[in-house]
Amino acid sequence: MTDQTIDQEWLARLCRRGDEILWEGYRFALGEPGAAWPRLLYPVKGKERRVGEQEARVALIAALLADPDAGTWALAVEAPTRLSYRLAGRASGPRAQRALIDLALYHGDDDGPALAVEFTSGGRSGKSEHDDSIRRDMAKVLAEQPAVLWFHVVRGTSGAALSGLLRALDAAMSLLSNPYRLAAYVAPGKTPEPRAKPIAFHLCIMEPAFTASLHRVLDYVPGRPDDEFFSLHEGAGAPGPVTGAPAPAGRPNAPSTVAATIELAERRGWSVYRQAG
Repeated sequence: MTDQTIDQEWLARLCRRGDEILWEGYRFALGEPGAAWPRLLYPVKGKERRVGEQEARVALIAALLADPDAGTWALAVEAPTRLSYRLAGRASGPRAQRALIDLALYHGDDDGPALAVEFTSGGRSGKSEHDDSIRRDMAKVLAEQPAVLWFHVVRGTSGAALSGLLRALDAAMSLLSNPYRLAAYVAPGKTPEPRAKPIAFHLCIMEPAFTASLHRVLDYVPGRPDDEFFSLHEGAGAPGPVTGAPAPAGRPNAPSTVAATIELAERRGWSVYRQAG
């Protein structure tokens, strides 16, 4: 099954319906006055409510099952990958095993999914931009064959952390577009065969004063990373100045609030969905 079966506009709408389920549960979890009984509850983890990839997966599955246009799709949770990966610890570790696709969507072919969905969560500060967890997840989605949806939940973050997350995604994508770097994450003796495909990035942002999501589709070509896709800096083609907090030495100027960062992302080509009301 080829990625031509993926209607990217439909996929973006599906993500936004997932957003609504997540935001509805978040309002209820915060105890907002008038918040309705939600379809999704956030369990207490320690002293806080857990808001992460587990909840995002449930929300997207709920949106998918309720979608009248999704009747011909089948889904599988934690489907094994085609290749084996060195995912336990650092990529240089000796152990390799099959990884899992968080959510796989099938359309007329039960042997190979047409879409692999990867759920991740958390913001990124400057110190954690090169966290290997993002690289391991990125290696998995680049080395496998299906088209990809990367669904990331961002909770209670700052504009700087949101910009840091985009830089972390950019760093992982740039590094692993090199086939030799990508091969370091695959089992010894195995050669990944990445192919050109669409990768939709969806960032669902949840904080008490602000809920919105960012969505953009990358036309991924192995060996040819897009240096501008994740960038929020004011460079060639950037539409005018944006005010914000001064950037640390050696970094482009970046807005200090989530709202300002989202406004800049929208101007840089990201589709923004804001909660109504």
